[in-house]
Amino acid sequence: MSTVTALPTGNVHAVLDRAALYLGQHGWTPTGLYDAHDGCRAKCACHRTGLYPASILGAIRAAVFGQPRWYLTGITDADLHAYSAAVEWFNTYLITVGHDGQHAPVFAWETAPGRTPAHVTQALCAAAIAYRKHTIRRAA
Repeated sequence: MSTVTALPTGNVHAVLDRAALYLGQHGWTPTGLYDAHDGCRAKCACHRTGLYPASILGAIRAAVFGQPRWYLTGITDADLHAYSAAVEWFNTYLITVGHDGQHAPVFAWETAPGRTPAHVTQALCAAAIAYRKHTIRRAA
């Protein structure tokens, strides 16, 4: 078992940008990790590609692991920490800065009435920008 003393900080902004891109390409669902389209008889693109509409956490997982990932078993410590760092930053951003007029943890923010895919992708991009500004200030 390896010991990690701090979460990685180098690629959080890239993960959040990729998560927003994933949602823009494959769709958003406000509940669960992914919309598995259970019972779909049309052999939709989701079943052909394995790329499902995702929640925020599902999109962040897809951004870190390169594809939707239902479980976090069998992954490297580095990937787990990259995922954790991105989720932690986004959650902190939503609580402290807020987006679309609401300050709330990720689950409450994502499932708020009236939430749209545009709100979600804009919040991910805004959090990525805030992260870039934060790391630039710390480096200066």
